[in-house]
Amino acid sequence: MLATPLRAAETPSLALAGRAAALRCLVERCDAPGRSGPLAGLSYVAKDLLDVAGRRPGCGLTAGAGGVPQRDAAVLSMLDMAGAARCGYAQMTPLAFEPSGGNAAYGRPLNPWNPARICGGSSSGSAVAVAAGLTDFAIGSDTAGSLRIPAQCCGVTAWKPTPGLVPLAGAMALSPSLDVLGFLARGARTLERVAALFTGSKSAQPIATIAVANDLIAPSDPTIARAVENLATRLKVGGRRLTPEPLAALLKACDGPVLDVLQAESAAEHGWRLADGTLEPTLAARLRKGLAIPPEQAIEARARLKAIAGALSLFRQHDAILLPVMPIVTPEVAACEPGSPAFSGRTLYALSAYTRFVNGLGLAAVALPCGFDENGMPIVAQLVGPAGSDLSLLALAAEIQRDSDWHAVRPAALDSLLEASS
Repeated sequence: MLATPLRAAETPSLALAGRAAALRCLVERCDAPGRSGPLAGLSYVAKDLLDVAGRRPGCGLTAGAGGVPQRDAAVLSMLDMAGAARCGYAQMTPLAFEPSGGNAAYGRPLNPWNPARICGGSSSGSAVAVAAGLTDFAIGSDTAGSLRIPAQCCGVTAWKPTPGLVPLAGAMALSPSLDVLGFLARGARTLERVAALFTGSKSAQPIATIAVANDLIAPSDPTIARAVENLATRLKVGGRRLTPEPLAALLKACDGPVLDVLQAESAAEHGWRLADGTLEPTLAARLRKGLAIPPEQAIEARARLKAIAGALSLFRQHDAILLPVMPIVTPEVAACEPGSPAFSGRTLYALSAYTRFVNGLGLAAVALPCGFDENGMPIVAQLVGPAGSDLSLLALAAEIQRDSDWHAVRPAALDSLLEASS
């Protein structure tokens, strides 16, 4: 499959190339006619951390390393064989290690709702491409929220699978204990089609009881709290039993171990890149911090997460948990740029505050739009379930979206962004 740089004047697909260039969401486009199969008629873009035969992934960096892959990543082979048409490789944050979507070398992809606000990361280009209607679905990765955070910022639906469900062979590792590959689309119906490829003959089980994380909803931005509470009301009207359950203590217990694992494993995977001095300073500092974590501390952190997961009783009484993706509204770019006078480390940290525990405990999650904040930006909620509940969560999300149109609203700034680039 031959990839070409995104130069609209030189590519045959002017609509895709021109729009992608305007939004800075793809690093390369490709022409891959779909074949027959269960995903026939669907196009997709892949986050630029997956091996492609004859093409080395950029992983958000300017300087590649290692040999050229001889075969496609397993997930790409499965999608292509199922009939999906690959049309490009999506921009991402360097090494998938940044939650706001920033990339100093290639520029931050533009949020089609409002370019002054972040698009989220690390699956930044994947989310923007889906939100802008350039593709039916996109592959992303999620180590601490990297699918769900951009879903919130760009107003799309995301599926963070149960670990091991989607094969990682041929994907760049960030933190192997936490990494999963997953997908973004406008709606859950598309994600259900994609998920069937990985779940085989399994079927969705009804979700009848839902724990509502009121102690996380209440301190969130008021517009987020109202939107998630309204979604809870819809679910209750639909006949499900919803009960308030405190979740803040669980998140607090997971937070330190998750960050220890993430930092230590990412440094073990990528610390060697520090030698040539090409990494931007913030990323280099993160890796150095990970290198300073003693091996026994990382081992203890993994054991702690395993113990918490083993003792978790919440899913004995409930089929799923409902909570926001983020406690804050989608922030402005300046608040997430380390060199900006308006930079806020607290804001950057808050982006993944409600998502990290899902990876640490090996849970499944679906993020779906449920309203808009006072800035006109999307609000997205999470449905979190035990390992193996993927189809059930997607089925519930699809049911919600049959009676709502939050996921189908056209991004407010999309037309003006495309017109400005033409």
